[in-house]
Amino acid sequence: MIRYPFTDLTASKVRPALVVTPDDLIPLLDDLLCLFISSSPPDELLPTDLFLERSAPSYQQTGLKTSSVFRAHKLALLHKRLVLRVLGEADKALLETVNSRLRIALGLVSR
Repeated sequence: MIRYPFTDLTASKVRPALVVTPDDLIPLLDDLLCLFISSSPPDELLPTDLFLERSAPSYQQTGLKTSSVFRAHKLALLHKRLVLRVLGEADKALLETVNSRLRIALGLVSR
């Protein structure tokens, strides 16, 4: 759980996020690259979105309370002090899928 700022910086909200900074770099850095997670999916998913249903095998380890959408185009570099607690972990399959969405969001693949 992290205090995630609104994109216009008018306020913030505590919400789940996936830290995409590699584990071995976290002790060396003050800031973490975080991927936005929402329990309110948009009307239409983007190619950068990953909807994770509660029935998915990867869901159980996440610690999320409900089906959620991982929005790879919504990244934020946030100070570690904004992290309030760890909910769970992403398994290898989930991380691979998130990585594919990140490559799309960052323009690292041709579509």
